[in-house]
Amino acid sequence: MVIRIDYPALPQGKTLEDMRAELDAVLEDDGWLLGSAQTGDGGYVELELEDEKMNPKYGIIAVKAYLQRAGFAKETTMEIAGAVIGVYE
Repeated sequence: MVIRIDYPALPQGKTLEDMRAELDAVLEDDGWLLGSAQTGDGGYVELELEDEKMNPKYGIIAVKAYLQRAGFAKETTMEIAGAVIGVYE
């Protein structure tokens, strides 16, 4: 299952590399990064969640909780299976 995170800006003091490393730690063996890019202040990260050995909803919840704790803007969204949701919804 692919998740795309679109953010208008990184939280103060964070770099894209920080975000990638922190998401990698959150997912551990349950997912991995597919790609990322930053244009100006905003950007995106794409993740693949392992869904054969574990229910992907746990990975989705972990990623969403990370984004909230890290202080991403309320306009940050996650696209999952074509549905776009806000990280604070």
